[in-house]
Formats: sequence, C-alpha cells, structure tokens
Amino acid sequence: MKRVSIAAVVCALSGVAVSLAVPQAAAAEPIRVVVGASTATPPLAIWPGTAAPTGDRLAELAERALDALGHPERLVWTPEVPADVNSSEYRVAREAVADEVGARLGIDPARFVAAWTIADADHQVAVMAALSQVGTPYKRRMSVPGVGFDCSGLTTYAWGTAGFVLPRNSTAQINVAEPRDVFTAQAGDLVRYPGHVMMWLGVDRAIVHSPNTGRRVEVVSLNERRFVRSRMGDPS
Repeated sequence: MKRVSIAAVVCALSGVAVSLAVPQAAAAEPIRVVVGASTATPPLAIWPGTAAPTGDRLAELAERALDALGHPERLVWTPEVPADVNSSEYRVAREAVADEVGARLGIDPARFVAAWTIADADHQVAVMAALSQVGTPYKRRMSVPGVGFDCSGLTTYAWGTAGFVLPRNSTAQINVAEPRDVFTAQAGDLVRYPGHVMMWLGVDRAIVHSPNTGRRVEVVSLNERRFVRSRMGDPS
C-alpha cells in the first residue's frame, strides 16, 4: 500500500482520488484528506490523526497513547517523522490501553502488550487510532473521527493516521493487502469477513470494528466460525 507523505498533493488509488494539502495556518493544523470515488459518491472527509472525543474510557486511553507517540501536532506519521513506540511514556499508555481491552474481553492484558510490542510502529499507530474511536457511532459511507464510521471507514482512518491510503471499500482493502494468517499477522492487520472489514488486535479472535447501523465502534471477540471464514491481510 502506498505510504503518504505530508508533502503529497494528489494520488490515485483504485479509482479513488485522494488529495492532501498542508494547511496555510500553523503546522499544528491537521492535514485534510478528501475522498470522492465518483460523481455518484458523496465526498468523504477524513482527518487523520485528529480525533474527536467519544466519551469512552478506552478511546480516551488510546488517544493518550497516540499523544505519547512523539508527534504532538498529531499529523500523519511519515518516514521523516516516525512514531516513537519505544518511549517510556508511550509504553505506559499502551499498557493502560491493554488493561482496558483485556478487562472488556476477559483476556489477560499482558497478551495484548506482548502482541503490540512486537508489531511494527505503523501497526501500533493503526491499532491505537482505531481504538481511539471506540464509542463512535456507525454511519454509512462516513469516516469522520468522533462523528461516524462504517466498517471500511474505520480501517481507512486508522491506517491513514499511520500514513497509508487504503481503498474505501472492504473488498478492495483486503484484496490489495498482503495475505496473512494468525501465524504471520500483526496486531493492526485487516480481518475481512464477507461484506465486513475489521482490525485484528493480535490476540486470539479479538478485533476492533464499526459493526452496523445502530451500534458503535467496539472491541469484541469474533466467534470461531466467523473468524475461520475470514481473510487476513497486511495493508502496509
């Protein structure tokens, strides 16, 4: 998948035009990504690395972890401005996130810490970005932090925060991802069940996703049958 630099202007991906513009104001302003697939598809606004509060404790903890990643302006991370996943501040914040996820899913938090620690920086950013949106309502054809996501909108946002552009469709996302399985995948990789894309949290069948209308972004453990039928892939 193509890595986005903050200096990029326009790139095309699977028929979706993506424009990136550095605002004229101070550097602390976010980069805006506007996506429109066609005249029949309404424009989709995404603000990578800029989260609106959801009021959920897990989201707040994940937001603190992102803040601790060494990029106070919270723009898209790039090769020139990498996420610092080795800082003591981030490690403490990451452990707090793991404690909350473990408590919700009934899984030893130490297992999440271990899985996230061995994941590369891009994957860790994507995981924390997705978790920072727990509690955000499901909204079809939307990818706006704190406002609404559909399933591929959440993964688009999370990986956009890590600096990658994903197609705005669950099938296209898994098709362009490098195939993985539970033995080769990292936390943050995609899990795609027919018609629905999720993000693996690196332990057992734990995922974060935006499920469907009337629900909110959540962490859950998939049932075994659904997990076995799913495809996994690395979008980076």
